[in-house]
Amino acid sequence: MVFDKQNEKLIGVFGLCDPLIGSVIRDNFIGWNRKQKLERLYNCLTAYILGAVPPYNKILSSKLVALTTMFPEVRKVFREKYKNNQTVISGKNKLPELAFIDTYGAFQKSAIYTKLLNWKFVNYTKGQSHIHLTANGSWETIKKFVSEERFDTYKYGQGSNWKLRTLRVGLENLGFDEELLSIGWKRAYYVCPLAKNWREFLTMNHKKPKFLEYDEKYLINEWRTRWVNDRLENLQIKLNDSTEII
Repeated sequence: MVFDKQNEKLIGVFGLCDPLIGSVIRDNFIGWNRKQKLERLYNCLTAYILGAVPPYNKILSSKLVALTTMFPEVRKVFREKYKNNQTVISGKNKLPELAFIDTYGAFQKSAIYTKLLNWKFVNYTKGQSHIHLTANGSWETIKKFVSEERFDTYKYGQGSNWKLRTLRVGLENLGFDEELLSIGWKRAYYVCPLAKNWREFLTMNHKKPKFLEYDEKYLINEWRTRWVNDRLENLQIKLNDSTEII
């Protein structure tokens, strides 16, 4: 959670989670092979939620929240959380360094990341999702056509997206094509590398990441000078105009 130090009010939130195991658009962009991905996917996270709350959204604070993902504090939390931890699948103790963040827009491009420092739009993806089926209640019907054993495969390390895997089985048992899982709209894919040598590190050509030298003050000032000052001036003008009318 991102707070305003002046009044301790909430500006916005972001959440980071394990990345998709299978993502063609990401894998092609990074350029790693299967062995490299199995080793270095550990050093990537996906932003599954990111945005600002009113009234801060009026001054483009969602961009500020996106910039805070690059705070050294984020890498520190990752390092402390995963140091000396043995991975579930491989049983290895891997280097606990966060080197790469990505995200997928819900509907085409997002204004949050447009022209934002270090955030890059890669391309669009047409993937599969369960949202359009689970949101309308179809999930409750489809899961009745799935064996009970399938519902025990939800734990980490037992495969990618459990609900998608379960829906595929249910749809097949019902005689439907898994094409029903297609979301039917474009999703924008964005990346935010945290290291200068992120590609070399993720493809195992470098042993350690060389982090970008962005501190909190620099990133906040980037947001203020590029995005906020003009917006505040316009809001003040509108406020003055409305006051004069009253």
